Amino acid sequence: MIEIRKVNEVYLQIDCEKGEALEIKDLFSCYAPNFMFHPRFKAKIWDGRISFFDLKNRLLPIGLLENLLEFIYDKGYEFNISSIDSFVDEDVTEDLIDSFLNLIFENSKFEPRDYQKTAIKNALYSRRGVVESPTGSGKSLIIYSIIRYILEVTQGKILLVVPNITLVNQMFADFKDYGWNDIENHVDILYSGKKITNKRVLISTYQSIYKKGVDFFSEFDAILMDECHGLNLDSKSLKSIMIKCENAIYRLGFTGTLPDDDVDIFTVYGYLGQQIFSLTTNELIDEGVLSNISIANVIFRYPEEIIKQYKNRTYPEEERLVESFNPRFKVLNWVFNNLDNKENTLILCRHIEHLKAIETHLLNTLDDKYKVAVIYGAIDGEKREEIRKLMNKEENMVLIGSYTTMSTGVNIPRIHNIVFASSYKSKVKILQSIGRGLRQAEGKDGLILWDIVDDLRWKNRKGKYVNNYLFDHFNQRLGFYTKNKFNFYNFELTVTDLK
Repeated sequence: MIEIRKVNEVYLQIDCEKGEALEIKDLFSCYAPNFMFHPRFKAKIWDGRISFFDLKNRLLPIGLLENLLEFIYDKGYEFNISSIDSFVDEDVTEDLIDSFLNLIFENSKFEPRDYQKTAIKNALYSRRGVVESPTGSGKSLIIYSIIRYILEVTQGKILLVVPNITLVNQMFADFKDYGWNDIENHVDILYSGKKITNKRVLISTYQSIYKKGVDFFSEFDAILMDECHGLNLDSKSLKSIMIKCENAIYRLGFTGTLPDDDVDIFTVYGYLGQQIFSLTTNELIDEGVLSNISIANVIFRYPEEIIKQYKNRTYPEEERLVESFNPRFKVLNWVFNNLDNKENTLILCRHIEHLKAIETHLLNTLDDKYKVAVIYGAIDGEKREEIRKLMNKEENMVLIGSYTTMSTGVNIPRIHNIVFASSYKSKVKILQSIGRGLRQAEGKDGLILWDIVDDLRWKNRKGKYVNNYLFDHFNQRLGFYTKNKFNFYNFELTVTDLK
């Protein structure tokens, strides 16, 4: 007999025989990303697997209950569940949600779309789980509606966790814009230098609160986490928050893109619950909510002498070449020569040194009509907001930013072009970055993504091409483009094309 008992809103206690426990441990075990490079794996003292079932204490994150029950049913094991109330709120119906939304948006210029209503209803009915809704879909309106409802049906506090200060201020501004006229009476915002009062809703960065004790977090009946894909294996601070919110019956995550990696999925689902709503970028494009997208793969073939030098080089060595090879910078000029007039462009890269090198190159080579700005970690919030407003107002703006800084929390509808100036293979980062340019704006026909591809492929003895690391990354991006039904076409360039 397998006994399943709820310890709190975070963990289940699983009492069972040793053999069954080992099976459960195996069920919730998977290989860590890049485990083969870890010193402990190389020393043969670790098999590279991580388990989400604590075998010693027999604890399992409560969000994995569905997976556990599926396993038990398949095995035909007897089991008993105690101390677990129904997670769902059966009072939540479509009619109830429609009436409530009509009330809170009665005097608002906004009206929730049908898919937003479905996401709101699913979240409030399930009380825990993950809402996957792409950038530009109105995720903040969904979150706002959920918070307003929870305020009405509970007496406790609500915590909204976001990844950065920009999003703290943006959420507060969005909520007010949606029609929450007395928001100052209900909502606190917290980041460095701010003090908490006793208001029932707190919007905060995770960096500002993760060191606080259980007493602080125990007051929250609900925790909502925006950009919840950040809740991964390495996010100790986020996991700490989720664990200390032991009384939160509402545990909801929101993201534009869920990760594919098993470890990250188990982490997100374990602490928040299963996916309860999903919407794709392509569906929103078809509905006319987001702009159309075309992808231009600009495949830059390096000179043969460079290819010979970099045959069998490491990934970091390829990156250093990309960031220093002068003709490669001229690919950006080729892109600008192919842009329509008066369009705004976002250029994304991985490293700050590369960002600054691109800035210098463009300032020295672009026509005077272009205005170049940069955003990265060291740029303060006030300056970022100034640049964002310029991008939404001016023409021929060029913004150079890092993937990390620009993939979340930046709302700039008037982006006509995005340039991937560095290679990336993370599905989350790629799709989140694309989302920066999919919002609709007056006079905007669509988005063009210019994906610069570094072709250092070489031929083996059989005359077949062997891919370099950065070309492999490109093939992975092609997979994402194809899966999302994005139209793409290729341009092939060599050094001679750039003179």
